[in-house]
Amino acid sequence: MPTKAFPSFLIITLVLLATPILVSAQAGAANGKYTFVMDDKLVKYLEFDVVNDSKGGTTGYMVLTDEAKVLLEEPNGDEGTPPRGGESLPFSMKADIDGMTIEKNKAVITGMVRESSISRYLGRWVRLVIEDNDGIEVPDKFGWSFCVQEQGGWIPSDAEVPGDRGAFLSWWATDAERKDDIGIPSPDLIPGNLKGCRSYPLLAYDFAEFLKGDGAIQIRQ
Repeated sequence: MPTKAFPSFLIITLVLLATPILVSAQAGAANGKYTFVMDDKLVKYLEFDVVNDSKGGTTGYMVLTDEAKVLLEEPNGDEGTPPRGGESLPFSMKADIDGMTIEKNKAVITGMVRESSISRYLGRWVRLVIEDNDGIEVPDKFGWSFCVQEQGGWIPSDAEVPGDRGAFLSWWATDAERKDDIGIPSPDLIPGNLKGCRSYPLLAYDFAEFLKGDGAIQIRQ
């Protein structure tokens, strides 16, 4: 469901059952440039170029800019209380991409913010979801979100089973009747192990809604 991380800047995020990042080994590439306007009537720009090699490695970048200004200072911390006064700047960021999962004309891209006009976004994980359509009758689609790092903590165990290590087990679930099913991994129950945005089935993601836009998105396999 959509939420806003700060005024006029739409962040698409979902609250679903937690699963670890999907590991993608298929070769492919995705790139795009898109200038668009949302409800705030301010211009935003998305650019990305990502490649999966035949060994499963991923390289690339993502740039996102927004004319909407963001306060440099952090909020007061009290719910419902606006941030303290201070300087504000248009938002911009660049992320290094380290993961991409492709399924037909859709892809989920993940990485880490390395540069930003707002320092509190440095080091944050970012996720970009894209859909490559013909761009005319069916427009290309995309949505993005910033992910919060997972805190460490207690490891679950069965008190009635001495030395229980069930939380450390893992498996991969697939549909035996579908040869094209890439499957999903089991949830990671060890807190603090997550090294990027949590991932969900591609059909679970929503896309940003904008008033107008100009650009193109391409996925190649």
